Amino acid sequence: MRYSGSKWTRRDVAAAASTKDGVSPSVILSAPPATAQQAAQPHPPPPPLSRDDASFLSQGLEFVYGDGGAGIDLGQLNDLFEKVGFPRRQPRRLAAALAHTPVVLWVRASRGSRWAKAGALVGFARATSDGALAATIWDVAVAPAWQRGGVGGGLVERVTRELLAKGVRAVSLYAEPGVVGLYERLGFVTDPGGAKGMAFQKASAAGGDLLRRAVERAEEKEKREE
Repeated sequence: MRYSGSKWTRRDVAAAASTKDGVSPSVILSAPPATAQQAAQPHPPPPPLSRDDASFLSQGLEFVYGDGGAGIDLGQLNDLFEKVGFPRRQPRRLAAALAHTPVVLWVRASRGSRWAKAGALVGFARATSDGALAATIWDVAVAPAWQRGGVGGGLVERVTRELLAKGVRAVSLYAEPGVVGLYERLGFVTDPGGAKGMAFQKASAAGGDLLRRAVERAEEKEKREE
């Protein structure tokens, strides 16, 4: 899906925040790259914030920016991924991925409650980018206890606004079927211009076994070195 500019008012977006918003990309719908024509177009308007930071803070939630993942607890992040059904990532590879991610945003509990301890990680999103033309949002995750409260939408709104502020013209993401409606209400469109997102899954039958064994050996070596 690609961001095209929000067509919704603040009231519309606030209503959309009540939908399930805690899960992110595992099934690819569309994540088209920026074409020359798209890159030449003016920036789309940033999405309005359905809730400002003060509103979330009154609920005991704080948004934290940390480009490159600076300051985030990788153990808590892997725990969050596991809670929403994402695979845990090897800490070294996860740290390397975040170090190459220019926009990283997470939500932490600013005070203790029955749902989370103070400082606990309850939401996360990040975006990779070439810094000028195109960016893709990944790993939007919200702890189950905090879903349906607008946290996921708040993450996507803020990451999108940050990317547009940096001058990026085409912002795309991957979405699970159950949350496509939420992203559409935030200004994203599926298959713009008929473009289709694709992801590499396996090599040809002739080389597939060799590639799989090579990947398995590399992963086993990393585990031994950790």
